[in-house]
Amino acid sequence: MIVRKIMLGTRNLEEYMEKNKIRGEIIHLRPSEARTSISAARAVGCSLGQIAKNILLVGEKNKILVITSGDKKVNLKKVSEIFGGRFRLATPREILEETGYGVGGVPPFGHIKEIKTIIDPSIKRYSFVYTSGGSEDTLMKIDVDELIRACNGEILSVSE
Repeated sequence: MIVRKIMLGTRNLEEYMEKNKIRGEIIHLRPSEARTSISAARAVGCSLGQIAKNILLVGEKNKILVITSGDKKVNLKKVSEIFGGRFRLATPREILEETGYGVGGVPPFGHIKEIKTIIDPSIKRYSFVYTSGGSEDTLMKIDVDELIRACNGEILSVSE
């Protein structure tokens, strides 16, 4: 018997936002326009830093979602020092299994499993950011304070 995983999408994210009273705007783009931070920034006319990346890391004991500005890189050594053990980027399969969303479409919240969320202070340079809207073709424009509230994340410097 073949078991097929159901992938969540933008509609699921919108329902989650409505249910949890999260204020944000979903922006629909042309196919693959939001595939990378650079292309997403170009599509909405903002700086690269104003694109908030949602990166799933896998450790020896746990998984962490890191939200950081598009012009920053997650420092795996910092993450490992803070949480103990080695961390690596999640594989596409792990991303789908943990979040329910495919690579390039992982939003900062509304995942199928609860994931500890770390918010890098680099996003606090902006009043609002654009982040994944549940698919490669959508972005979510959200106030930074609203994003922090909705994620219930811990603010820790983990980028370079």
